[in-house]
Amino acid sequence: MFRIIPIYIIAALFSACDRASEGSEKLAEKITKTTVALYETDPVAQRKSEDAADDPAIWINSDSIELSKIIGTDKKGGLAVYNLKGDELFYYPVGYMNNVDVRYNFPINGDSVDIVAASNRTTQSISIYSIAQNGELTDISAREIKSEMQNEVYGFCLYVSPLTNKFYAYINSKEGEIEQWELFVNIDSKVDAKLLRSFSIDGQVEGMVADEENQIVFIGEEIGGIWKFNAEPDSEPIGKLIDRSSETNNENIIYDIEGLAIYFLPNGEGYLLASSQGNYSYAVYQRKAPHEYLGSFRIVDGKVDGAEETDGIEIYSHYLNEDFQHGIFIAQDGYNKDNDNSLPQNFKLVPWENIVQLFPDKIKMN
Repeated sequence: MFRIIPIYIIAALFSACDRASEGSEKLAEKITKTTVALYETDPVAQRKSEDAADDPAIWINSDSIELSKIIGTDKKGGLAVYNLKGDELFYYPVGYMNNVDVRYNFPINGDSVDIVAASNRTTQSISIYSIAQNGELTDISAREIKSEMQNEVYGFCLYVSPLTNKFYAYINSKEGEIEQWELFVNIDSKVDAKLLRSFSIDGQVEGMVADEENQIVFIGEEIGGIWKFNAEPDSEPIGKLIDRSSETNNENIIYDIEGLAIYFLPNGEGYLLASSQGNYSYAVYQRKAPHEYLGSFRIVDGKVDGAEETDGIEIYSHYLNEDFQHGIFIAQDGYNKDNDNSLPQNFKLVPWENIVQLFPDKIKMN
């Protein structure tokens, strides 16, 4: 359901940035469960003062899972592709890419390709690429798939319907506008799209993640909480706010709500994670309704530095290699450092078992 935003929430919109910059470290100290990253990616190709790295995705190599790749957005320049130790392999200066997602086996003329798609703020569009076994990206968009929203494109995710096997793209704006596009192949074997529905949330949104098995798309309202909607295009866009996903009813949430990601377990089980930017933490919820809040944790300094003011996050839920035997959690780092030296932003790579150890009676792993 939708609601009128109370006055104190509207006020928070104007004060969130100040609180994040002035008080986040002290607020973070209240989150006592902490873990460390095993690796970090190379910094993005921007100045250290730029807010540039934003959202990660992971592509699984079906031929050799150990050769899977991480794709990260540089919202001041393009897309970067990394290996599982964080080494940059390719960089594509293709625009101000904000959020990115991956899906597999997109059908093209009797064959199939794995696709990487992102919201492109330079062209106000959805950019679509195929990914090769070595991680190289090839633009397969039929055209500039321009959003019809009145405001700049922002968050993004992909969804494949378990009912029809059709591929969809969700894209949103800072003003709460949300569009759902169907992706299809044109006569030239390129990927085109058509807009199927538009709806909105009252406040600013960005992070989105789709749960195909349960036919849900989760959408983060930065000053408000996490909403869930039926992801099918013919459903009514009536959202439900997840309990304890808001600063007003969870003391461990400090605005903004940013990235969303899911750890998948069998039979619809698993966990929904959200980055709570204002206290450098990550909230954990049950994937299934009623989406019980299980707790929060932070990534602190260890072999590599910790993560602060995280934007996007990503999770893979199965074995990758000896470093990530039960999956991986990837988080954007807003303040990347090497000892006391500031560097351009990057992404931190955390074994899922590190997180399970923080919640031994609540969280499981594949």
